[in-house]
Amino acid sequence: MKKYLKNICIFLLVFIASFLAIHILGFANGYGDPINSYGFAKAISMGQVPYLEFNTISTPLYAIYQSLFLHIYDDFIMINISQALITAASIVLIYKLFGKKSLLLLLIVSIFQFRNMIPTYNSFSLFFVILLMYMEKKHSNKDFLIGIIIALGIMAKQTVGCFMIIPSIILYHKKLKKLGMRFLGFLIPCFVFLIYLLVNGALYKFFDLCLFGMFDFLNNNGVGGGHINTFWIIISLITFIIGIILIFKNKKETNNYYLIWGILFAFPLFDITHVCFWLTCFVMMIMPFLKKNTNVILTISIAVAITYTILYSFFWTFKLDLCISKDFNHFKHNLHRKVTYDNIIKMNNYVNTYDNPIVVGYFSMTHTIMNDRKLSYFDILYDGNYGYNGIKKMKKMISKMHDQIFVVSMNDYNNDDEFSQFSKELADYIMDNSKKIDSNYGFDVYYKE
Repeated sequence: MKKYLKNICIFLLVFIASFLAIHILGFANGYGDPINSYGFAKAISMGQVPYLEFNTISTPLYAIYQSLFLHIYDDFIMINISQALITAASIVLIYKLFGKKSLLLLLIVSIFQFRNMIPTYNSFSLFFVILLMYMEKKHSNKDFLIGIIIALGIMAKQTVGCFMIIPSIILYHKKLKKLGMRFLGFLIPCFVFLIYLLVNGALYKFFDLCLFGMFDFLNNNGVGGGHINTFWIIISLITFIIGIILIFKNKKETNNYYLIWGILFAFPLFDITHVCFWLTCFVMMIMPFLKKNTNVILTISIAVAITYTILYSFFWTFKLDLCISKDFNHFKHNLHRKVTYDNIIKMNNYVNTYDNPIVVGYFSMTHTIMNDRKLSYFDILYDGNYGYNGIKKMKKMISKMHDQIFVVSMNDYNNDDEFSQFSKELADYIMDNSKKIDSNYGFDVYYKE
C-alpha cells in the first residue's frame, strides 16, 4: 500500500512540474500547433466530424482525447492539463526504462524551450512509442495488448505509428503465435475507427487528407517544398546515421527498433520544433551506452538544464511585458505578451463587425475558438492541408460561395519567411475573385458577391 501511495505521489509531482513547464515556461510555444490542437478538440466536443467538416492531416485520437477534458471546462488550460498528464506518464515510463540516466533528457527539454512538451499529436505519438518500449521490456508476453497499443499509436499519428509495426516483425518474425496475437489486438481499434468513418461518411475524406494528401504536403512543405533548414537537416541525418550504427552494434536492444523511427517526427519539415522530438528519441538511444562517468554527465546535464531554465524564465519575466489573458475568451488563464494580447482583442472585435466572416490567416483558428464557431476547412489554411490536389478543390469550394466576407491577414500574406505554411495561392484566388471593401489592423476585407 505504501509503495502504491508513493507511486501516486511521485506521479502527481511529475504532473505538476510538467504542467508548470508547459503552461508557464512554455507559454511562448502556445501558438500554432497547440492552438490547432485545441481547435480540433473543441470541434469534436461540439459534435463535428473530422475530415468531413474540417481538415486535419493526422489521425484523430489526440483530439478525441483532449475533447474529453473540454467537457469539464472549455478553456486552453484544459488542453495543457491533458498534455501534462501525457508528459508525466511519458517521464515516469522513461525513468522506469532507463533509471537516473533518463535525467539526461532534461537537457534536451530545456535547451529546446519545452517544445517537445507542447500539446500536439507529436507528443501524443511519442508517448505511444515510449509505452511500446516499456511493454517490450516489462511485459513482452502481453501481445494482444501490445497490438492494441500499436493501433492506438497509428490513431495518434499515422506517419510515425504505422512504422511501429516493423519492430514486432523484426523481433518476432519466427514466432507466428506472438505476431498473430498482436495482429488480433491491432485489428480491434482499427475496426472501431473504420466503423466510425463509415457511419459518418468520412472514409474517403480520411484517405484523401491523411494518405493521398501526404503527396501534396511533401510537395509544398519541408524537403519536398524546397524549404530546407540546412542546420537541422544535417543534425538529423548525422544522428540518424549514428542511430543505425547503434542498432547494428547491439541488435538485441529492442528500444532502438522503436526509437529509430523517431526521425519521422522531423521529416519533412526539419524545423527546430519537429527535430526536438527526434533528438528526444536519439538521446534515449544513446542512454544504454553511458557506462563510464555517468554521474558526471548527469550532474552537468542537470546543472545546465536548471541554469538555462532559470535564465530563460528571467528573460520572459523581465524582458517582456506579460499579462494574464482574463478577457481572452477560452484563453482566460494564459500568459501573453501584453501587446499581443491587446492586438488579439482588437482584431477579434474588428472581425466580428462583419456577419459570418471567414478569416484567412493564422488568426483564423484563434478567432473560431474565441467565438465558439464551428471549425471549417478555412481554419487551417496551410499549404498541403487539403488532401490530394487540394488547392484545386479549395478554389472550387470558394468559387461556389456567394455573399461571403473574407478577412485576409496581410501580415501573413506578406510574410517572406520561407518556412511559412500560409497558402498564398488561395489568398490570391480569394482577392482576385472578390472586391476589397475595407482595411484595418493588418487585415484586408473582401466581399465575394
